[in-house]
Amino acid sequence: MDQWILEKATRTVRSVHIASKSRHVVSAASGTREVHLAGAEAAKPSLIEGQLTQLADLLVRVETSYAFPQDIEWAFAGGKLWLLQSRPITTIPPRWTRDESAERFPNVITPLTWDFVESGFHRSLNHSFALLDFPNFSGKWFAMFGHYIYGNQNAVELYARRAPFAVRSLDELRAAIPKLRERFGWVQELPVAWMRDLDHYLIMLGRFQAEPLDNKTPLEIWRHVLAVNEHGAQYFLPNIAISIAQGSIYRMFHNLLKLAVGSSDADVLFDHLMAWCDTKTGQINKELFELAQLAQQDPALTKQIAAMCSRDLLQRGVLLGFPEFHARLERFLRDHGHREVDFDAYVATWVEAPWIVLDNVRLILQTPMDRKPAEKERNLKMRAQQAEVTLFARLPADLHFFFHELLRLARIYTSLDDLEHYQTTRLTPALRRGLRALGERLVQRGALVNDMDVFFTHQSQLERALMTDSPEGWQELSSQISQQKAVYLADQARKPEWIFGQRESASVASAAASGDVLTGLAGSPGVAEGPVFLVLTPDDFAKFPKGAVLVARTTNPTWTPLFYSAASVVTESGGPLSHGAVTAREMRIPAVMSVKESLTRLQNGQRVRVDGAAGRVELLD
Repeated sequence: MDQWILEKATRTVRSVHIASKSRHVVSAASGTREVHLAGAEAAKPSLIEGQLTQLADLLVRVETSYAFPQDIEWAFAGGKLWLLQSRPITTIPPRWTRDESAERFPNVITPLTWDFVESGFHRSLNHSFALLDFPNFSGKWFAMFGHYIYGNQNAVELYARRAPFAVRSLDELRAAIPKLRERFGWVQELPVAWMRDLDHYLIMLGRFQAEPLDNKTPLEIWRHVLAVNEHGAQYFLPNIAISIAQGSIYRMFHNLLKLAVGSSDADVLFDHLMAWCDTKTGQINKELFELAQLAQQDPALTKQIAAMCSRDLLQRGVLLGFPEFHARLERFLRDHGHREVDFDAYVATWVEAPWIVLDNVRLILQTPMDRKPAEKERNLKMRAQQAEVTLFARLPADLHFFFHELLRLARIYTSLDDLEHYQTTRLTPALRRGLRALGERLVQRGALVNDMDVFFTHQSQLERALMTDSPEGWQELSSQISQQKAVYLADQARKPEWIFGQRESASVASAAASGDVLTGLAGSPGVAEGPVFLVLTPDDFAKFPKGAVLVARTTNPTWTPLFYSAASVVTESGGPLSHGAVTAREMRIPAVMSVKESLTRLQNGQRVRVDGAAGRVELLD
């Protein structure tokens, strides 16, 4: 079979393979007949250059019409190209990489957490694709290998990286606006529907948390846990659509700014327009700052926080001697204690590990506190407002409303994406409560040594043991958990390969190690030098030195106070819209994202220069 691979944008041929063909099917009076080929005829291409160009044009037109890649059937007859059939491409071979997953799932995941997450995630995925008018996806988007999560990069590029529409001028935009309003009306409606359903989700979580578990059997507790997880899965159904919509709106808005003000001004203008959005993370950071301010007013408390391990401060009851600060900390944990430190429900949240909050307070106290969050917020709002004035002064008047709505939606979805994540993590304490109660019962039956080791079983293994409820069943479960925990701990100690099944050769690693520059994606502009400090877990927070370069797999909202002390930020994963990049821009410190070698090439104390605009990390030592 002949094969041509064409570049979609230019229609140029990238590769070609002409097969030797043994027969040719042609039309006949009774239908078709076969003509045997040999010699030059067998090696003759089945298409000529002009036909390739026509076919490439047809492919692009069909894909544009359906707004999704298509598998088409076609034929040339009577000198014309005919489209016979078109259907969306939904079945493609997976290519498993950490590109999509490393930011969301930076660390190892326990088996039971992933069993819970995987089913709900893929249900949400197709629910969200239906909203987006994308075809159903039958494969796996994420999968676990060696306790690390990998993304199907072919699927990501097929579904999630697509521009919602393309126009080449403002005149084309004017013509497209009526269709855009009709096609993307759900983008306006989704935030309202999501907020409407949020109350039910929160009320039911409260009921689950209040449900007595002491008198339940292990099987009854397990059914309670499954009910909590199902409730979370129902709540999460539209949440992937929120994330996809945010990314699509950002790309659309940025591309339209290029048409409106030119490529050279669009980047800066976009950054200023999106300089401030009202987010739950911003509110929490403001409350942390206020906690630090309260501590700063009492020199004795400040001294204790600086001198003692945060865990010791809490466990020894030292903070009880500072009742006002203690009460404010308790209120903070009451309101935000469900905040996750790691994606895995196996890892305790703030309410069970409050010393992490205290470590964040210490980090804030290490830096000058003369610039308050309220002042910073005001400056960001002023910058955004001035950017709006600049934009609308350069736009034709008839496009003002469209751009105003697009900007409003970009800000709404930024806030909503953050709030959705904040509310999703409320599920973790309810799941941990149920699984701890179940784990206590399994300890009594000799299946577990530690109650939270229940996370190292798979759902099917646990259900089989619960249904049989026999000494042999519990012994089998105990053996499985012991083996699976040992493998988990071994995987936790290793660095995962970036592309699954593709290990870096010694020669490639040696060549990479000889360079003095690591490259990644520009996250936040500016240049800064400092010593490297690797932050792999929240246990490293308290040791982070002021003025160091923060190097991590990724960051999440609970890491924000580290940015007060950091000279710059380097992450192994993520991009310009990641938490690390956005927070670094707010803090006005350089950041480079998606530096693949950062955790292997960089070591604590090593001095580097970070150029956030160029996406470069230069090794100075």
